[in-house]
Amino acid sequence: MQRDQAHKTNELLERIAKALEKSNVTKALELSDEHDLRNKLFTAEGILDSVKTITDDYASKHDIPGFENTLKELHDLKLHTDEGEQEDDHVHNDYLEEIIKDMNHIQYLNFHHDMAFGFPSSDTAALSQHIYELEYEEVLGAIKQALFISGDEDYVKNYSGDEKRATNYVKDVLEHRSQDYDVDNCDDDCNCKKDATPTSENPDPAGFGNKDPYTYDNNLREYVNGIVNDSDFNIRKTAAYYEREELDTGTTKKDCILDYVTNEFGTLGARYTDIIKFAYYLGAHNAPKYTSEDRGYYACAFATRYGGHLIQGGTNQLVKGINNEGKERYFTLSEVDNFTGFWKYIK
Repeated sequence: MQRDQAHKTNELLERIAKALEKSNVTKALELSDEHDLRNKLFTAEGILDSVKTITDDYASKHDIPGFENTLKELHDLKLHTDEGEQEDDHVHNDYLEEIIKDMNHIQYLNFHHDMAFGFPSSDTAALSQHIYELEYEEVLGAIKQALFISGDEDYVKNYSGDEKRATNYVKDVLEHRSQDYDVDNCDDDCNCKKDATPTSENPDPAGFGNKDPYTYDNNLREYVNGIVNDSDFNIRKTAAYYEREELDTGTTKKDCILDYVTNEFGTLGARYTDIIKFAYYLGAHNAPKYTSEDRGYYACAFATRYGGHLIQGGTNQLVKGINNEGKERYFTLSEVDNFTGFWKYIK
């Protein structure tokens, strides 16, 4: 993309140069002023600034051979170069980074594979750097892929099958996230105008409002978007997701826990405490903070003499295996062969 832009820029400059040479306009020397080039980037915007005197004082008053449509194309090039790069010139990169950070382990691995990044999936520093090196159109493509893989409900349901609508949806989201966003300037068919009647249960149906996500209860516990904000916030948030997307649709608590172990921990496997804590919050994500005193009840799911429903029965269960770091961890029977060749049933 950068090579194409550079080629087009050079082509336009060549046309300008030839036209000015034929007309013997000495003001064209401004294009090669070394001092200016050292003090500003040679972008399409810089080019427009450099030829402004020519376009205003000369081109508009003379018939310059070969200059037809050049000003329009150069202006269009500036608009394309600057698209999405106004005051909040990283809003699209920031949005992509947020989506990736909210992915679980399996979703991230799938995204990393689909994007064919040239660095290991574990190299988070390289990922962050790469995100902010992407050009606007590249970021749009990455955002669409990230939304699809992460299962964003609105995107997958309404837009993922239509490339044009998907792109417009992402652009709408980015516009609403920009600092100068004004809802009054939105088009009537903007996503924020669809089903956007506030209710007591959903005061911000468009999802782009300025409502404060932080609230507090009588015990001064802080909530973020309705979830207790403490050191267990991430696992509470995940539990809330499983409650909404799985438990409420008929999935059993056991299946939710097994799915969590695979999706959240992948090749590393889960620790005993990881599973116990998730089981504790699943179904009551805003419960009092988990402590070691809560282990006893949920430990029964790991003991055959107390039922042990997580380690036996049904088509899937927990097993123990050695992960790639040489540590014993819990995996699911259905996926353990994909992660390790050394595992055993729990008895």
